[in-house]
Amino acid sequence: MRFCRLSALMSRPSIPEIWTSDFYTHPLFEGHGAICRGFDEWPSHEQLTVHANQQQVRNQAGLAVTFVPQTERLSQRGYEQHIGLTGEVPTRSENWHDFLNACAWLTYPRTKAAINAVHCAQPQHSVRSPASDAATVFDESGAILIGPDPRLAQWLRDHDWQQAFVTNRALWQQHRLFVFGHAVLEKTLHPYPGMIAKVLYQPWPAIANTPADRPPAGLDALVAKRWLAGEFTNAAALFALPLLGVPGVDPANEDPAYYENTQVFRSARLPQA
Repeated sequence: MRFCRLSALMSRPSIPEIWTSDFYTHPLFEGHGAICRGFDEWPSHEQLTVHANQQQVRNQAGLAVTFVPQTERLSQRGYEQHIGLTGEVPTRSENWHDFLNACAWLTYPRTKAAINAVHCAQPQHSVRSPASDAATVFDESGAILIGPDPRLAQWLRDHDWQQAFVTNRALWQQHRLFVFGHAVLEKTLHPYPGMIAKVLYQPWPAIANTPADRPPAGLDALVAKRWLAGEFTNAAALFALPLLGVPGVDPANEDPAYYENTQVFRSARLPQA
């Protein structure tokens, strides 16, 4: 039942939406600027495909990725299998969700291909596997935290918001968060306090003088390798992060009292006896 809404998104007809030219200036678009600032109006499928060709974007089978109109109703499995078999990404015109999915392909091509490969590896007539569930969660709502100190990721996983955001706030200067999931990017058009991402931590040297408009070199390939290696066997391998709490995302979070909102910054669930 968790993925009924996703299946509906795959099947409903395209509904034109309003273009906003500065969409990528939200802080949570860090890493996407190099791609996104190249669009000043809704791009055509051909324009998206030109970008993919220029970057030699391939799916896991080595087929060139192209963006094509969505002309038939697709289940999520059908959608992923179509990409895996043909390289074609069905894309609704003038639709934020699908456009941002295309931007994710152009920014993180290897990880997107790896996520698609995880889905395509599932037996054709079986129920969805926990690994496929994890891939769906990351594809829609994922983010990558990089930096040198694994304690930060552990505090976030443990919902120790005081340690992660207040006591050790200075650690964020050595770390960066890159949103991968296109559903989360879509939410930045109308952000709200309860926005979360499901995060994987990637150890990385301390961040210094690196461009903010693209991921660090090698990050995409490294994260893709982890997905292909089967590291993320279920959605619990990813931890939830309230995104507006990340320093620099919402100016109001400079006040430590910001993190006292227990409707957003919830305590970790106790293990069942």
